[in-house]
Amino acid sequence: MAEMGEPILSAFFKELNDVAYDAEDTLEEYAVYVKEYQVRRSISPEMKNEIKSKIKKIKERLQKLKRRISVLGLKRVYVEGTMSNEIIKRPSTSSILDESCFFGRETDKNNIITKLLTWGGLGAEKNYGVIPIVGMGGLGKTALAQSVYNDEKVKGHFDLKAWVCVSEKVDTAKITKAILESATTNVVPLTDLDPLQCNLTERLHRKKFLIVLDDVWNEKLEDWEQLRKPFQSGEKGSRVIVTTRSKKVSSIMGTLPAHRLGGLEDDWCWSILRHQASVDDVVLETNPKIEKIGRKIVEKCKGVPLAVKTLGGFLHSKTKEQEWENVLTSEIWELEDTDGIVPSLRLSYQRLPAHLKRCFSYCSIFPKDYIFSKEEELVLLWMGEGFIHPEGNKQIEAIGSEYFEELCFRSFFNPISQYGRGFVMHDLTHDLAQFISKDICFLLTEAFINQGDNSSRYTNNIKARHLSLFHTRTIDDNALDQLIKSKSSSRTFLLFGYISFSQYEYNIRIPSLVAKLDNLFDTWSCLRVLNLRYLDLEHNGLPESIGNLKLLTYLDLSYTKIIRLPESVCSLYHLQTLLLEGLNDYMKELPENISSSLVKLRLVKIDKYKCRIQVEDDRKLYGKCVGLVHLIVSGLENFAIVNDIPNSIFNNNNQVFSKLAFEWDNINNIGVGERAAAMAQQVIERLRPPRIDNKRLELTIKGYYGGRFPPWMVEMPNLTELELKGCKSCKVIPFSQLGALPMLKILTIGEMDNWEGEWSSPAPQFPRPWSLYKYRCFPSLLSLHIYRCPKLKAFSSFLPLPYLQSLRIEHCEGLESLPKVEAEGMSIIFPSLKWLSIVGCPRLMAFSNGGLPIQLQRLEISGCEDDDDWQLPTSLQQLELNNLQSLEFLPSSMWFNRLTALTSLNINNAPRLESFPEGGLPSQLQTLEITHCPLLRKSCEENGGRDWSMIAHIPRKLIF
Repeated sequence: MAEMGEPILSAFFKELNDVAYDAEDTLEEYAVYVKEYQVRRSISPEMKNEIKSKIKKIKERLQKLKRRISVLGLKRVYVEGTMSNEIIKRPSTSSILDESCFFGRETDKNNIITKLLTWGGLGAEKNYGVIPIVGMGGLGKTALAQSVYNDEKVKGHFDLKAWVCVSEKVDTAKITKAILESATTNVVPLTDLDPLQCNLTERLHRKKFLIVLDDVWNEKLEDWEQLRKPFQSGEKGSRVIVTTRSKKVSSIMGTLPAHRLGGLEDDWCWSILRHQASVDDVVLETNPKIEKIGRKIVEKCKGVPLAVKTLGGFLHSKTKEQEWENVLTSEIWELEDTDGIVPSLRLSYQRLPAHLKRCFSYCSIFPKDYIFSKEEELVLLWMGEGFIHPEGNKQIEAIGSEYFEELCFRSFFNPISQYGRGFVMHDLTHDLAQFISKDICFLLTEAFINQGDNSSRYTNNIKARHLSLFHTRTIDDNALDQLIKSKSSSRTFLLFGYISFSQYEYNIRIPSLVAKLDNLFDTWSCLRVLNLRYLDLEHNGLPESIGNLKLLTYLDLSYTKIIRLPESVCSLYHLQTLLLEGLNDYMKELPENISSSLVKLRLVKIDKYKCRIQVEDDRKLYGKCVGLVHLIVSGLENFAIVNDIPNSIFNNNNQVFSKLAFEWDNINNIGVGERAAAMAQQVIERLRPPRIDNKRLELTIKGYYGGRFPPWMVEMPNLTELELKGCKSCKVIPFSQLGALPMLKILTIGEMDNWEGEWSSPAPQFPRPWSLYKYRCFPSLLSLHIYRCPKLKAFSSFLPLPYLQSLRIEHCEGLESLPKVEAEGMSIIFPSLKWLSIVGCPRLMAFSNGGLPIQLQRLEISGCEDDDDWQLPTSLQQLELNNLQSLEFLPSSMWFNRLTALTSLNINNAPRLESFPEGGLPSQLQTLEITHCPLLRKSCEENGGRDWSMIAHIPRKLIF
């Protein structure tokens, strides 16, 4: 696909791209026919002739394109790596700021200046600290750094200042020279690195300096370590500011907490738009609708100042309402002369390696604001499309996860904390993906389909390879027929849409699409990825013609209400991922030959599918899927005899699992008898996974109702994550044995009705903290999560967890105390703990007798009614107090004014709390949230509230 160039060149590369896709499709079809020949020992003459004809046409098209190369004046150039980084170059920056367009960043500016002028915290062990400013392109990182750099307080604080725009590939000598020239305002004749760094070391000696490294892209640690060597000669309190789009750059270079720059508020964006468009009060009085239209344009920019400036420049001196309406209804990429935001955002894309470009642009077929989950969606889809390249012996899923993390580091995805592991694309980033991939990726809507040939975009995307459909209303039958006919080369079809709720069930209902699936499967023979999740197929079922999709690698039929898979599924030899979740009440059997046919399967999800004695195929499927890495075995309560256990799961020497889940359906087994418990125990002991020391394993045991856990659970040195959920009969968890597992990082315990906190063996006594480290228990454990264990009152014989960073205890109504050593408190048990969350434990006594771990950074207390003294460590950075119904005052020993590291305070649903302690709040507090606290809210009112003076200095306040 041509990303830049004249229309003729663009058309040439588009056609070349189409030929390449068609050639790949033909080769893969040929491979399928070879496979069928090996199975059947025959192949039809029609198939042979069809392949020959396709190959002949492709050769003719390639020859025609080859002849056009000389006409177009194209030359063959051999390069190492990619040239794309050179296509768009960001112009160099200077330290000079145009103050007339700097709006709405005062809070960000003050926060950074505070970090510049205040010594301490991370980085205090060096003479200098590095503050990264991180954010996507166009947010104004450079402008913010310029404003800070030129602030009068900053100028008076530092002895020497320098500004360098790094941008391109890092040349340490060149950057060192630029620092010297900026600091001295003199030309430096030196070119070699050693004399340059010696000179800079001398210039910085015993001087408090400020150096800004703007627009840094290089992610190599060794380059940064070489560049920073002279910085150590400076005076204590020196600072380096780094602006970057890459979180990896931030983590490599930063020694102080990064300042993550978010979107600008719409009111400030409107100010920028007015300024750039030269819209004064007279214009608004003459054309009052312009402001309304302008504010809608601003909303479209989603807080990105550069986008606002770009559109403002396009609207410069335009005072007609229709001109503004035209901009509002146009895509930013379609406007002429928008030479600001387009190159800026595309620069991030251009700097991606080729394999990540494909993965990123593919995301354009998802709707805006779609919440991605890397394991469950993108990585599996990328695998299905063939975007992930093998690397030695690494699992393809692990490589895909690395791809996703790279895109996150480069700010293409942003985490959404309230959705757990979810990620979302900024609207403009999504627009960029659509713009880049407009010839091969396409998100369809009913409105677009129903336009048919009347839409120019319909014609332009006639050869789109990756399609998705966002369903909102009825699709016209004739238009759907035209779509199926015209998109015969499609490799992808994903279904999204509004879900119909009925009696606790939810499905997407598109009768016209369901009726034409048979035609679609006959026509779209190139499909690799098919996602029909939630499509209601209860009455029609899945057509046998799905077997025509010989190249299919990914099939999601979850929640479709199908009662059976067609026999033809067994001919989908390339299938790697098969998702059949939510079908436990519908699907009764699997095709007879599925286990022997689908040999390439890597992931199978059959949610709650019952492994009954008579259903042999299910067990064969689990046992014979070569390369399967994520396996969920559910319905284990149905095994009536021990010999019925599917030992074939682990008999295959090629089987290497990374995730295993064993599940019993406990709903109908309340009050399980001794015989059933004994049977469950025999079953789980026979399900012992193979020991593979160099392969990491995540294990879940859910609903198990045996009396004790299997011995093999504590004999897996490769175990990294363990979840024990709903194991209601187990009274003891073998913690002392689990503590010997060298790789266990995450441990989750939930819904254990009979567990009382026993750790199965007495813990040693530790007269001194250093003794803790001599006892090598849980050498890798970072996270412990305990929830809904009603009999848990205290932790008996608790083992120390020297490396634990996160401890969450939720809804354990009987819990009365946390683990501690009486004389030392919790610090000796949790010397590395950073995050502690206590939710819904109303009987828990407060943290006295030694108090909380002294290095704790984040504390969440919710639904814990005891309001005795809380001894909070001065290291605390975030404090959240939720659902404290009886809390009337904050205990005086909290010493808010002594919490010198506290930057965020959140108090929610404390209806009796009236005010803050008399000592006030820390001066460095940056965020205060008070919600559903009517008395405290009144005390914090700006006009007349008695606590207003305590909170007036806080930059971000949310009180309602």
